[in-house]
Amino acid sequence: MNFKKFLKKIKKAYLNDKKFLVGLLIVAVVVFFLQEYRYQNNGSLFRLSTQKDISQEDVKKPQESQDDNPELKEILESPIQDVRLKAARRLVERVDVDKALEILEKSPLPHTGEGHLVVHQIGFYAYQKYGVDSILKCRDYFLYACYHGAIIEAASDQGFDAIAKMTDKCKDSPTRHFQCVHAAGHSILAIWNYDLPEALKTCDEIYESDNKFPEALSSCHNGAFMENLFGVHDFDTGKQPKRDWLSDDPYFPCNAFGQKYQKGCWLNQAARIYQMQNGDLVKTTELCNQAGDNEYVAWCMDNVARQIHPLTNGDPSKTFSLCQQVGPNWYNNCVLINAGSFYSVGGKAQAVYICQNIPPQIKNECYTRIIGQILSDPIDKKEKNSLCQTIETPFKNQCLSALSSVN
Repeated sequence: MNFKKFLKKIKKAYLNDKKFLVGLLIVAVVVFFLQEYRYQNNGSLFRLSTQKDISQEDVKKPQESQDDNPELKEILESPIQDVRLKAARRLVERVDVDKALEILEKSPLPHTGEGHLVVHQIGFYAYQKYGVDSILKCRDYFLYACYHGAIIEAASDQGFDAIAKMTDKCKDSPTRHFQCVHAAGHSILAIWNYDLPEALKTCDEIYESDNKFPEALSSCHNGAFMENLFGVHDFDTGKQPKRDWLSDDPYFPCNAFGQKYQKGCWLNQAARIYQMQNGDLVKTTELCNQAGDNEYVAWCMDNVARQIHPLTNGDPSKTFSLCQQVGPNWYNNCVLINAGSFYSVGGKAQAVYICQNIPPQIKNECYTRIIGQILSDPIDKKEKNSLCQTIETPFKNQCLSALSSVN
């Protein structure tokens, strides 16, 4: 394979008048800090409050005006992919990266594969203007599309060494670093045209020696396996999408790879099983429990729990009834994971709500996890303090004490 030509072909394909074949990403799978949760315009949100009980209120998402941002009309209404992508490019050239991301986030652009590919243009431009520092300009919006675009652009310009340089920029925050490396896994598989073994090998070459962040390697694997499942970056070359690493075997491709790849694979595999079982959580749970190895079962059930998050439609109270479907042995784990999932995708108040209403025997574990997420969140200390204030006593004091001990 002439790899440089292949990379240039990918880059050029985004600007050609072609349709992209894109799959819808299931929000729950992207959980590993991989998604920005989208509430319906008239859906319920939860106010941050110092009261023990957090109440719901209806809110509407602010909309960006097409009069102020004329590019939005083509981005939102044109049936032609090339027109939408070029309009996104004009938008970011006019207002720069930060503003373009906020405009699109507040627009009705759907958080699907199509929206994701539009926002790739922001990442492409970011890299061209800011180089490896572009990764710090990106936000989590649209399934990490800006990260993906910047990383793909960097790899097409400098090769895979650029990916390592870019993700190194994220190391000031463990949460952001996880996001960046996970995004790298997605992008690496797309660059390799869905050749999963080659993508995993590239993850190994870049991250296996990272002793400071040992989970980076698994995070890259995780991103590659997720991309293999959902195919966000497919584009139309006149051929069928390449999917050599999907089959009707519910345990494939996990059973085709060695031990070091198992975590990254099994933390996605329940999403594949869930698809194959037509959204039946009970059957998905049964198949996960038959995976054999106890660790594989635990990872698979972790991923089952994450299928529940989008089913709540932003209402954390639904978590408790939905988690009943995974059975009593996994119920507590399911609720805990969904609390973390809400926090990871922006539902901080919803996460606190779950901890407030969780079974007493796991309340301490719930708050310990949420406090850990607050401390590692790349937000300022004032906002972290405000979040701690929403937590019930005595856990609020634990949160404030932990926060005060962090420099």
